[in-house]
Amino acid sequence: MTMQDQFCNECGLSYDVPHLVAEWLLGVEYLHRIENRYKQMRNGYDYPYTEWQKVFTEDLKPFNGYSDTTSVTIPLGDTQLGSDIKALHKGAIGVDLPTWFNIQDNTHIMIVAQEPLRSNKWYGECFDAVISSSFGQQDLGHRQRGNGGKMMSLLVEQIVSNGYGIYLTDANKFFIHDHKTTDMFSDAHIDVYAEIMRREIELVKPAVIVCLGKRAEILCKRMGLSNILALPHLSGTARGAIVRRFPKLESMGATAENIAEEYAKEIMRSL
Repeated sequence: MTMQDQFCNECGLSYDVPHLVAEWLLGVEYLHRIENRYKQMRNGYDYPYTEWQKVFTEDLKPFNGYSDTTSVTIPLGDTQLGSDIKALHKGAIGVDLPTWFNIQDNTHIMIVAQEPLRSNKWYGECFDAVISSSFGQQDLGHRQRGNGGKMMSLLVEQIVSNGYGIYLTDANKFFIHDHKTTDMFSDAHIDVYAEIMRREIELVKPAVIVCLGKRAEILCKRMGLSNILALPHLSGTARGAIVRRFPKLESMGATAENIAEEYAKEIMRSL
């Protein structure tokens, strides 16, 4: 099977996760769009940006006609989180849809990233939610970038090739405007975020929860989760922390390939 076949493969999560996102984040009135977005991401998984233009629809397309992204917008609907965000009157609102690979009757690994970061420069005037996925794994261009999603893409491939299922999600479910606003909002809504995470854990039943970055680790520890593996965030800016955690990368070279291999070994050792 190809990685496209494994991406958001048909399983119980195909029904449960869109419903969870609709109920808690975007509003049940947008459930159909959320379900269609998952289909859109699967269809466009291996497409360059030029081909993605054929995948977008009138109600699932990029903000402002941007042609170098696979992110689309969905309005904030009737949820408590959505209402509280709308009251802030700030743009650049990010939501990453949880995604998964190779989820079946096998051992599941849950990876918790920090937050769905969005650029104020490009989305400051957008007051709908800018929808992508954790580590942008639906985006071929992003998966190929060393400072983008390449490390996660390589890590996912290693995990899947060893027969495991993997589920990607964010600790902070929204990014709003800038880090200061996001942190304040997340701290004020920590109980709601924790409840959403609990529901995700019930659905995924992970053997291990891998927290990438401090914010993810803090939330998971606040929830009292025990089966946690805390690792540095997988990003170009965290390379120093990654090398400190895996000193052999100093001599091997902290390439995306070597980092993914060390992370995969560490995760599989923890199972």
